[in-house]
Amino acid sequence: MQKIFRELQRRNVFRVASIYAITGWLLMQLAVVLETTLLLPPWFDTFVTILVIIGFPIAVIFAWSFELTPDGIRPTARVSQDESIASRTGKRLDLVIAVAAAALVLVIVGDRFLPADSTAKASTLANAGEFSIAVLPFADMSPQQDQEYFADGISEELLNVLAQVPDLAVAGRTSSFAFKGKNQDLREIGQLLDVAHVLEGSVRKSGNTIRVTAQLVRTDNGFHLWSETYDRDLIDIFAVQDEIANAILTALKPQLLGEIEPVAAPRTDISSYDLYLLAQQKAAAGNMAGYEAAAEALDSALSIDPDFVPALAWRGYYELMMSDGDGAAGNIPIEKALERAGAWTGHALALDPASADALFARAGWLSMSFDAEDRAQAERYYELALKEKPNFPLARNDYGYLLNSQGRVDESVEQLEIALAHDPAQNDVNTNLAAHFLRLRDFDRVEALIDRWEAISPENTGPLGFRSAMHRARGELAQSYLLDKKVVERAPADPRAMRLMYQSLLSLGEFDEVLTSGIEDMEVTALLFLGRKDEAIDRVTGHLAERPDFPFVQQDYVSAQYFAGEWDEVVQFYDTAWGDKEAFENGYSLPPYGIVAPPLQAAGHPDADSLVSDYRRRIDAFRADGIQGGDIDGLEAALLLMEGRPDDAIAMLEQALDNGNRGMGFIMNPVFEPLRDTPRYVALQKKLASAINSERTKLELDPIEMPKPYR
Repeated sequence: MQKIFRELQRRNVFRVASIYAITGWLLMQLAVVLETTLLLPPWFDTFVTILVIIGFPIAVIFAWSFELTPDGIRPTARVSQDESIASRTGKRLDLVIAVAAAALVLVIVGDRFLPADSTAKASTLANAGEFSIAVLPFADMSPQQDQEYFADGISEELLNVLAQVPDLAVAGRTSSFAFKGKNQDLREIGQLLDVAHVLEGSVRKSGNTIRVTAQLVRTDNGFHLWSETYDRDLIDIFAVQDEIANAILTALKPQLLGEIEPVAAPRTDISSYDLYLLAQQKAAAGNMAGYEAAAEALDSALSIDPDFVPALAWRGYYELMMSDGDGAAGNIPIEKALERAGAWTGHALALDPASADALFARAGWLSMSFDAEDRAQAERYYELALKEKPNFPLARNDYGYLLNSQGRVDESVEQLEIALAHDPAQNDVNTNLAAHFLRLRDFDRVEALIDRWEAISPENTGPLGFRSAMHRARGELAQSYLLDKKVVERAPADPRAMRLMYQSLLSLGEFDEVLTSGIEDMEVTALLFLGRKDEAIDRVTGHLAERPDFPFVQQDYVSAQYFAGEWDEVVQFYDTAWGDKEAFENGYSLPPYGIVAPPLQAAGHPDADSLVSDYRRRIDAFRADGIQGGDIDGLEAALLLMEGRPDDAIAMLEQALDNGNRGMGFIMNPVFEPLRDTPRYVALQKKLASAINSERTKLELDPIEMPKPYR
């Protein structure tokens, strides 16, 4: 044995093996960098690794069988001891080993301690930071394959637990779950979500036992940092979640994150918890049907454990989302939803005042209130929720929405961008941020945002909806309608998608079609445009009788009376329903000045000048925030007339048309009555009619006459 060992040394086999191992490792690292930087196929570094592994025994055999001589490479068996220069070759190889080892040390030290090069991994781990993670949906390995919601729930609860750790960036649920069922390379997922680690695993539930397997993987090289399998009785599922979450924190070197308190999942009866997980999965659809199914599951969960705080909090939140309030997706009267949600969220907070879920749900309840003082309190609850759980994208989104409604646009965008960094596929965050860029007419940023959204979540119809919105903002009504129609075909149960499609039809003059929509305010508008004023007034009067105190029903009533030319009724309603400016403004985050101030001004009402001044402040604030385009141009044109500036008003209307505004309010709005017969306004009406009929022609629709205003 010693003779073989000495012969291996003499033939420099160990030296060649060492050089090959070091060089091969460096080549594998180079392959990872090249794949990321040059956007090579994800199998490239694997291919290089396989070649390096295959080459190792070949290099060893070659070193044993051949020797480098002054005459070139010759078989070792044909080189006599006197001719051999193996010892001199060995010294040269020692020098090569030293250089290669130094290079190896430099690469390791550089990767560990130096900042990432901005050109390598440009948008991935350099942005993500070392301490970032995405929790992918765990696979359901149960015998009947019927525990998908339970596997999803385990993943989501682990995500929620990790999100409570300070300085640990956790990708949000929407983004992580966008990869469900997809066999996508983890490095690609890391690039798309900007995370350095991915947690993946599986759940096998059988009877009263459960097996959870989890593994933590680095996304830059695919290396497994940690893995573990847990076999437990089902009643121990909370302990399993705690074990996994804390093992992950250990694997992420918590000493670099500072002292970390052990994290824990919420406790409840296992049957209640099972229903809670089912509710979370159902609600992820983000539509009325999903919220209804989630609410039903949570009702069952609360019948088992009436004091389960997360179930209470989310039951209140889903009730709000099923309402017809601002930003919601359903049809439950907001007055009833607020009453019920207030009870659930109040009980949750009483049980656990530090619960991020309860604080968030309570903030949502306050933000949807009709009372300005309640809405002002919402900010404090959002901040408390985010203090308890910084990685809470939905809370940041809703907080950003609230700030925007208060005119604090820069602060709003800051919150939305933080939320997007945590959850780049989150529907509401993308929607609100894209809408902001759209109001700025920054179409390039809208495109960039929805391209990334679509790359992560290609089945989501949101990006398609915003492509439609960009066409609409440019006045391209036909293309906008075709895209809206595609969205409805893909999401027929989405009331927001349906509303946008009928809005396109309304803009195109398809009023009879709009009357089949079932969307109350749009049908009233269509009736007015068709000259069926009495029917429109009857509709809004009946609706007001059913919900006399709901601000948006009041607004619909006033709007119909305003466009119908019944300005005396608007003034009377203002005096009886609100009584003064403060009460009028209190009910809305954005009061409908444009349909109230002109009738009050025409009647010489004492509040008129003050309302016009408040409207001017609001429009100026929008302009200061960079908001532009045909819609705000049209609003400001009406305001300019109220301010007694007709020439500026007509110029602003011309600008609105040039900026894509195709609204028939140009024709129907009574505030423009003083301009009706002026040459510039007549020309403007003709230009608008021509633009709308041109879009109709693209859809093979016959030209139409424009609606007649009520004088």
